[in-house]
Amino acid sequence: MWRAWVGFNFSHSLGVVLLGVLCICAGVWLGTVVIPAWVLFLLVVISGIYLALSVLYWFRIPTAGIGVASICLLVAWLMYAMAGA
Repeated sequence: MWRAWVGFNFSHSLGVVLLGVLCICAGVWLGTVVIPAWVLFLLVVISGIYLALSVLYWFRIPTAGIGVASICLLVAWLMYAMAGA
């Protein structure tokens, strides 16, 4: 049971790390490479899913951090979508 618990937590934390890496890459490449608006929207959706999970199952501090990150991603997507239109 312990190995299953550790494996579950490790695999899901890798998902969070991957989301962070994708967000950083999108931020770095945004000025030099044309990124489709749907890619940024996908990051917003994934962040929203993590926010919902955080509200249901985690503590206040991670929820606050994920909430700020989700809002920042949403604002970035809206600015990028409006600038491209």
